[in-house]
Amino acid sequence: MKKYKYINKRTLHQYNMQVAIFIGSPRKNGNTFAMANLLAEQLKDEEIDVDVFDLYDHDIEPCIDCRECNKEQLICMQSDGMKKLYAKMEESDVLVFGTPVYWFGASGRTKLMIDRFKPYFVNKKLYGKKAALLLPSAVQIDERDLTIEQFRRLFKALGIEYLDAISMEAYEKGDVLKNENFHNLIIDLKDRILQSQHNVLEK
Repeated sequence: MKKYKYINKRTLHQYNMQVAIFIGSPRKNGNTFAMANLLAEQLKDEEIDVDVFDLYDHDIEPCIDCRECNKEQLICMQSDGMKKLYAKMEESDVLVFGTPVYWFGASGRTKLMIDRFKPYFVNKKLYGKKAALLLPSAVQIDERDLTIEQFRRLFKALGIEYLDAISMEAYEKGDVLKNENFHNLIIDLKDRILQSQHNVLEK
């Protein structure tokens, strides 16, 4: 198997792509986890550095609209689990958000995290990064458009390049594994992620 080695043409140093996957599903080892884990495995097979975070393992407080992130350091002043997640997002090249679709939107824990992105609107630390979505849902594919559109607008506001979304109909645990297109869709997304970084280094 061909391994992807990235070289920064300006410095001639090897460039190790970093991907962070954030899972916002309350159901351990459900369909969102299955999609995220297979993507992580595929990327690791290409010698990409991958970290997977279960948002339900991190204490994420709501944004309290204190406006402190608009002042001086341009960072969130709350001290909770988002500190670790902020650090990982800022050091990663590609961000992958996995969430089940609840009432045509992201899960509650995912929305808590999104609401805490306000510092990035002013400090621009996510500008130029890439992002993708993993969206298992019990509803039909055309009813997931609101979730995708919310993320697309979020990415645009923060200067993040949207790569793609894998959206699959799934309700019971393991439903995505029964979909004959599951592996191919994940592999296609993996290739999109690899190609996105290749394009950056070619510039």
